[in-house]
Amino acid sequence: MNISILIPIHECDDSVTPLLSQAVETVVTQEKIEELPKIYLVFPPEIKDAVVGWRDSMIRKYQEKINHNSFVLVENDGTTDFQNQVNVGAEKIETDYFSILEFDDEYSTTYFFNAEKYVKHFTDVDIFLTMMVEVNRDGAATKLTNELVWSQQFAGENGEMGFLNQNTIKQNTDFKISGAVINREEFINIGGLKSNIKLTFNYEFLLRALNNACKICTIPKIGYKHLTEREGSLFDGYLKNMPINERKFWFDTATREANFTNDRIIDTTPLQKIVVEEK
Repeated sequence: MNISILIPIHECDDSVTPLLSQAVETVVTQEKIEELPKIYLVFPPEIKDAVVGWRDSMIRKYQEKINHNSFVLVENDGTTDFQNQVNVGAEKIETDYFSILEFDDEYSTTYFFNAEKYVKHFTDVDIFLTMMVEVNRDGAATKLTNELVWSQQFAGENGEMGFLNQNTIKQNTDFKISGAVINREEFINIGGLKSNIKLTFNYEFLLRALNNACKICTIPKIGYKHLTEREGSLFDGYLKNMPINERKFWFDTATREANFTNDRIIDTTPLQKIVVEEK
């Protein structure tokens, strides 16, 4: 298989491992494919023992389908935010494409069967976005994400359905890259994910990719379940604590920074003024 899976891990305790196990089970139980994708686990060195123990327990449970060669352990000695974890993992991956799996998310059972068909057919596409179903903590679906390029029938070059363009992403900023199938070489060439961009790094990355002539397609037959309201998650904190003006600051910053491939220092002076004003 020419697609690998990248899982950023920040913690590996009893609150994380059940979700992580469930996420990886959706990889192990993929249907209609001859070979399972290799799984890259990116984590800080201090939790290595816990990660190794968890990995070994998964191998024992699914010993007929996976072994130690199914996993690649990548220790990240640097900053371990989501963006840097993904960037470090992408540097290690050996396949042409990779997909980001968050530890509390799930793939549909035929995800990689469909993904492989699209990757082989659309050889000029750099990023394949998944049709994402967002769910709450109870598992109930709350919304579809990334589907606008189909439902509104106006995205893409020359109005071609399924393809993302700059006008669409600027009007509807809530596109996400978790579960996406990404060309590894292009991801690295355009600078990966920017750690200095908070909240809106998905938006900034996709806009920067378009600025660099990447083609982005949303695949209707690929399903990915994304948990949005997990207590203590990054975006749960944003949703609860970030005022509207601060969100606007990050969207404006992302729009500006999408013109640069390097992760530049962000001037947060305006943000500090916003926080003062909100008080």
